[in-house]
Amino acid sequence: MPAEIENVNQGFVEQDTALESMRASDFDCYSAYGEVIDNSIQAFATDIRLKFEERTDRENTRRKKIGRVLFADNGEGMDQYLLHRCLKLGHSSRYNDRSGIGRFGVGMTLGAIHECQRVEVYSKIKGGKWYYTYIDLEEIRDGKLSFIPSPVQKDPKTDLVDYVEDSGTLVIWSKYDKQYESFENIIDESHFWIGRTFRKFIWGEAQGYNKVDIYINGSKVKAFDPLFVNKENTGFETETPAILLKPQSFPWTVPVEANSKNQSSQIEINVSLLPDDYRRESGKGGDQFSKDRFINRNEGISILRNDREVFYGHLPYANQLGGSEADRNVNRFIGCEIAFKAELDTEFEVKNIKRGAKPVRELKVEIIKRLAPTFRTQREKIRNRWNEKSRENEDDTSTNNSKVGISSTHSKTNEFLKKTKSTLLKNNKINDTEKDEVIGKKINPEASENEIDKVIKALKENGITIDEKEFIGDSFIDIEHGNQLKTLFYNTNSTFYKAYSDILDELKERDSELADKYKVLLDLIFVGYMLAESNIDPNEKMDGATFANELKQYWAINLSKILKKWNS
Repeated sequence: MPAEIENVNQGFVEQDTALESMRASDFDCYSAYGEVIDNSIQAFATDIRLKFEERTDRENTRRKKIGRVLFADNGEGMDQYLLHRCLKLGHSSRYNDRSGIGRFGVGMTLGAIHECQRVEVYSKIKGGKWYYTYIDLEEIRDGKLSFIPSPVQKDPKTDLVDYVEDSGTLVIWSKYDKQYESFENIIDESHFWIGRTFRKFIWGEAQGYNKVDIYINGSKVKAFDPLFVNKENTGFETETPAILLKPQSFPWTVPVEANSKNQSSQIEINVSLLPDDYRRESGKGGDQFSKDRFINRNEGISILRNDREVFYGHLPYANQLGGSEADRNVNRFIGCEIAFKAELDTEFEVKNIKRGAKPVRELKVEIIKRLAPTFRTQREKIRNRWNEKSRENEDDTSTNNSKVGISSTHSKTNEFLKKTKSTLLKNNKINDTEKDEVIGKKINPEASENEIDKVIKALKENGITIDEKEFIGDSFIDIEHGNQLKTLFYNTNSTFYKAYSDILDELKERDSELADKYKVLLDLIFVGYMLAESNIDPNEKMDGATFANELKQYWAINLSKILKKWNS
């Protein structure tokens, strides 16, 4: 080997290619934004502002593109020494310090280059001037930039920092080339993600830190509490808070590598039950009321590290907490928060980007053992209350229906259909106004003209109604499509109905609850067929084979949709 090669000093990485490779890190855009916010919080900022600017250098009428993202804070700022090193991977004035929310010294830069190719930083300390440095991956790739430039005195050219008085920092991301979601969705989701992740800081409850106001494009970020206990700065301050169940706390051994003076550290578990006026009725966990309050997104578990959320979602292989879709739909009305100190980072497999943390197997087993009974009890409580309300609503529906001649024979199904009519009738293509009176007469043949109007009105309130009548012949169902109302009659004279009734009566003697479910299930199968008919445009011409295929496809689609709602 030539001597000149032996004596050449080799760096630890090929700088340009290494940085390009690091762009494929395990960030998403929100966790990348979170890293910059972390730095601002650690600099004791009380006001943090994000601004998303639309790209203007090219036309794109179909989709807005992010041109720049700016982050400003009124924290302590950085002197020239720290500013020169703040973009260097692995450098941190708090490296391996577990007392705060940072630790590794790679988050801000890794997060930035995951999203964009140019990162600029302005900072000033109390009594000082603004200083500036940057990195640009294109310049590094082209050989124009080999080192992080020494900070130079330079004032920011943006009004975003006009509020900064004594000290602060401005970070600008440009050459933004990793946008995978729409411009509008990124802003909306940033509000939600930041409000949940930094909720303790927004409330001023994070240990060792100031209360923080965070703004995105001039709009203040509202806190989101997965427990629904703290209503401060949520936008729903006057509404009933959730019931906080008895907290659980248990010690866990601190790993040797944490270099902690403590042999064990407490893990705190809080579980809540959302208030009755949030739980309302079964099947409403995804309606607009729930979406406005993010109840529909509250099926997971929140894990906090030093008061900052590092995980939200379902713990893997934790079916004991509710593995079925039906259980998960109920779990959204149960809040759960697990909090630990950073000295247990190893036990929660905390990554250097503070994303995706989850407990190691032994710890997860312990957590599940403590949570599973509570989750089961609360789900049972929620379902019992729903059943109680359902019986009340069912009685009301049966009473109102009986006034116009609709029997209570299928009241459970009719109540379910009434609650879900807006969804089920969404793609209805048959609205035959002339059929309304015909249907009304079938319900109540003796009704006068004024009474028929009341019958039709009641049927429209139901949307879809199931009943039983005796008809001549052996046809087992009769379906009618009116104007925003549909009826399905079983022919009590048919061979099918008689066989069905015999089986149902026998089943009732063994298990009345199961018999009721069987009855509703059979009703819904035929409702699926009814909706399949109404999905086909009556004015569209097609041959018999095409019609049969479309009918089968729509039947399968509607039945799947109906049963999914019924199971939830």
